[in-house]
Amino acid sequence: MKNKLTYDEAARRIEEIVTQLESGQVDIGQMGQLLKEAKTLLAQCQAELGKIESNVRKILE
Repeated sequence: MKNKLTYDEAARRIEEIVTQLESGQVDIGQMGQLLKEAKTLLAQCQAELGKIESNVRKILE
């Protein structure tokens, strides 16, 4: 994966990966690569959501 994607871009890419996997047209080697990419993107999204949650809590205090 090249540059870090925005949250929205990462979420869209995860949706694309899920669609590919659900299609049944992915071979086992490609499946492993897609799952690894999805795992990385999910971690990125979770980290971003954690930052946003922290900021919201600070604002509400």
